[in-house]
Parts: sequence; C-alpha cells; structure tokens
Amino acid sequence: MGDSAETTDEGTTDETGTPAHPATTIWTVPNVVSFVRIGLIVIFGWLLIAGYDGWAIAALAAAGISDFLDGFLARRWHQVSELGRMLDPAADRLLTAVVVVGLALRDIIPWWLVVVLLVRDAMVGIALLVGRRRGAKPPHVTFVGKCATAGLYVALPLAFVAFERWDAVHVAAVVGACAAAVLYWISGIGYVRDIASRMHRGTGGESVATAPQSLG
Repeated sequence: MGDSAETTDEGTTDETGTPAHPATTIWTVPNVVSFVRIGLIVIFGWLLIAGYDGWAIAALAAAGISDFLDGFLARRWHQVSELGRMLDPAADRLLTAVVVVGLALRDIIPWWLVVVLLVRDAMVGIALLVGRRRGAKPPHVTFVGKCATAGLYVALPLAFVAFERWDAVHVAAVVGACAAAVLYWISGIGYVRDIASRMHRGTGGESVATAPQSLG
C-alpha cells in the first residue's frame, strides 16, 4: 500500500505498524510505485490486445512485483498516506478488470468468471463511494484480500501461458482462479462490513479487527 514521507502528527502506529493518522503527502516513493503500476496495467492491456504475448506477460509480472513493492516500502519507510490507501486497492481492481476482460476476449477464461470478479469489484467500489460521502475512511487492504489478489496474479497469467499449449495446466489454472475468486469475494464482503462499521460509528476510525485478522 502506498504511503507518505510523514507518519502521523504524533508518530503513533497501530498494532500492524501502520500510522494511526496517515499523512496527506502525495509524492512519496510508494505512491509513485503505485502510479507506475497503473501505467503498467494500461500497457499490459494494449500488449494483450495487440497480440504481443511475451511483452504482455513481462508487463503483468512487473505490475505484480510493484504491488508487493509499494506495500513493503510503505511499511518499511513509514510512509503511509491517505492517497496510498486508495491507490493500492484501486490499482488491484483495475488490474483484475483489465486482465480478466482481456483473457475472456481471447477465450482463455470463461466470461462467467469475469462477471463474478467484476461484480465483486463493483460492490466494493460502491461501498467505498458511499463510505467516503459519509466521512468513513477507506479500510486497510487485508491479508485475505492480498492472498486473493496474489492467487489471481498467479492463476490468470498461468492460464494465459498454458492456453493451447498444455491443456491440463490450463484447466488447473482456471480452477485456481476460481478458488482465488472465492477468497476475493470473502475479502470484498469484509471490506463492505468494515466500511459499514465505520459509517455506523460515524468517526471514520479504524476497524476493531487488525489487518491480518479481518476478512478483507
């Protein structure tokens, strides 16, 4: 998750090591990495449609590495920002949408899986918009959510590489993507519940559950 050069006004952190009051700084290294990831996603989509499969896989791999890198730098350098908290999940959802639609257009994955994943993202996106209008801060990206995203990062590119080459591997990759989709929905429901809890408290405060313990 992206972060800022300042931690908090008082330098306090929560149980997960995340500053209790993220700064509003925009141009931090983790946030720049997140912006680069969004650019890589756009490049990947173009390469996939244009048929440059090798370069598309390279761009997707770079986007996946940057997803780990921005969160690692954010925690390591105590650069948590409000923008970073929004950029990281937004980039994850954008990557998921571009990958699944692109692969479905090439008949690599079924369209029903696209619908399952995009409906989940729409649900979370609407919850975030409603929460923001009511003054609730966005929830932390959670362990389950990261596992789901990582599973999709592995399964979907594997389905891409194996398609029309290794049928058994392709089937296994699609099954793996379906399993990751289940976790994706669990994390999405967790995000919605967390946002609803913040709105109910009316303070925009942190969720009672810590990031590793939360559903999503």
